[in-house]
Amino acid sequence: MTTTIQYQGRKARRAGSEQRRRAILEAALTIIVRDGIRAVRHRAVAREADVPLSATTYYFKDIGDLIADTFTLFAERALSDVIGPFRDQAFALIRQLDGAPINNAAQRDQLIDQLAELTTRFILDELQNRREHLIAEQAFLQEAILDQRLRELADLYLQQQTDILVEACRAFGSDKPQLDAELIHGQIMVIEVRLLAHPEWVDESSLRNRTRHLLDRLVPHV
Repeated sequence: MTTTIQYQGRKARRAGSEQRRRAILEAALTIIVRDGIRAVRHRAVAREADVPLSATTYYFKDIGDLIADTFTLFAERALSDVIGPFRDQAFALIRQLDGAPINNAAQRDQLIDQLAELTTRFILDELQNRREHLIAEQAFLQEAILDQRLRELADLYLQQQTDILVEACRAFGSDKPQLDAELIHGQIMVIEVRLLAHPEWVDESSLRNRTRHLLDRLVPHV
């Protein structure tokens, strides 16, 4: 599996050209979030980006390349702007735990509370402030099922999120950190999908209780 994000379409040779190419990708992403992936067509993207139709066909010979690079832009931005800050917060908590084993039930409860709060805040921020990101993410993962060009990118995107949780699971003493991380990540994604479809169900207290319940079963007892 690749460890770097790579674009498919024609590369821009000048700064101005790169700006136009990026505007095309931004326009395609806007259409995906607003109208769905099947609405992405060269003419629609050119109109949304306010560029000539010839510009979209110059950089992207077919619509598949345009969609692939749009999701590449999405993943690149998500890893930097969404996953990166979560990683920093998680690692800050990990550093607090480093060299300080959990010796009693009170310490364990405190750790679970901290992890549940971090996870709850992340999910709420996604749902309340990054709804378009979640919609694009679901479209991206769905398209990766159908488009082989996107599968390695989707794997990289998901693995980088899981890796953060693996480190956290190791820090709190899990004997199966990879498995526990996958369970946490999977549960987060399920919660996000359901609440994305039903924003009226969002309840901070219920969400915190749910994440705490999950973590209570994963953090080793002392």
